[in-house]
Amino acid sequence: MKHTIKCMLTALTLLLAANVHAEQDPYNCLTINQDFNHIIQAKKHGLYREAMQSSSAQYQFDQTLAFSEYLNISKALIEARNPHAQRPCPISTAVTQVQQRVPHAQVVSDLIAPFELRQPNNHKAILLIHGLTDSPYLFHDLAGYFYQQGFNVRTILLPGHGTAPADLANIKMTQWQQSARYAIERTIADFEQVYLGGFSTGGALIFDHLMHQAQVSDKIKGLLMWSPASQAKSEQAWLAKYIAAIPFVTWLDKDADVDFAKYESFSFNAGAQVYSLMNRIEEKQFNTLNRHDIPLLLIASEVDQTIETRASLKLAKFWYQNPDRRSQKQDKVIYYGQRDKAQPLLDTQQALVIPSCKQTSLCAQVKEIAHTSPTNSPSNPHYGVDGVYRNCGHYLSKPDLYQACKTQEQVNVGETTADNIQAFSPIKRLTFNPYYPHMLASIGEFIQ
Repeated sequence: MKHTIKCMLTALTLLLAANVHAEQDPYNCLTINQDFNHIIQAKKHGLYREAMQSSSAQYQFDQTLAFSEYLNISKALIEARNPHAQRPCPISTAVTQVQQRVPHAQVVSDLIAPFELRQPNNHKAILLIHGLTDSPYLFHDLAGYFYQQGFNVRTILLPGHGTAPADLANIKMTQWQQSARYAIERTIADFEQVYLGGFSTGGALIFDHLMHQAQVSDKIKGLLMWSPASQAKSEQAWLAKYIAAIPFVTWLDKDADVDFAKYESFSFNAGAQVYSLMNRIEEKQFNTLNRHDIPLLLIASEVDQTIETRASLKLAKFWYQNPDRRSQKQDKVIYYGQRDKAQPLLDTQQALVIPSCKQTSLCAQVKEIAHTSPTNSPSNPHYGVDGVYRNCGHYLSKPDLYQACKTQEQVNVGETTADNIQAFSPIKRLTFNPYYPHMLASIGEFIQ
């Protein structure tokens, strides 16, 4: 009882603080992306880069904490620290529909807070963990699908996320690990059948949690990994921890941060922490890691410009070749690329699926699949085909192309490889999956 009262008081304190800092500008979460002058002002002056409170956010993950209490505290923390928190956000998603929310009554904190979709008298659940700089909004489309399949659906908010980019400047990898451990163990305690799903850093946290344990619960029935963080694409990623240690050197990228659902500015420390996490599951650590008899579905893009997909395939092979497994036949890799690039990195018996693309299909209009795209439906109101948000951070050092990417009526869309930027500029980074229906069908087979 004392613990519950303490949690309620903490949440109330944070909510009161949030009201003091309520938004005063006229934009909602969509229209803010349509005023280029405001975007430039935000980019130049860092209007949304710093959190609203001077003190750092504190996270505690007690395994006795009920998940409902965790959700309340997390949302109150967002409302106290996020400069966008009270901005109107009148969009409808699969999650808001299940929650029976009225779109025009929503604010940003409603869309980016961790959530739970409960099924009556059902003991099957999936826990979804987002990636670096993201928020639980990343799973609003997939959560609706899993709910339709009869799952209880849970998401969490990794420490340093959902508030302001500056909160990642001092975060530690261990805080993410504590968060993942709480969510995984709490979900195992609450349900009889559990699936774990992670995007990018979320996937790395799940692998890290499982592979550093000799034994895990047999309640875990499957892993779903979207572009798991296995190795950084950039060969200079190792430098981040040294640069982050330099006083007053904080930012690798300074963008406008008008994307309500994730950060656009990126700190050196954020890169350093995820680099340390990936080192714990990289290939040279394989002889120290544990594998378990749990089916794995991996979804990855050949040209991913954030994560080195070759490392992810090697990780999937390592997991597959556990000699003590009985569930290898359930493993599957969905690969957005060429078969001859993926097959040599996998076991010869490992199921590899390469989706086909007709010239009249949405995929034909896309210049390859980006790291930022696999979890989102083309109909996503923010990141989808008709969404107003444009990911143009790859042009931060080129003002003319940044403006063209943000404002030109028609722009190309795809992954921001050097070749694509050269051939198709201006190009916005893809934020939806043109193969989404195919992916859902594959997921449906996997979870059955």
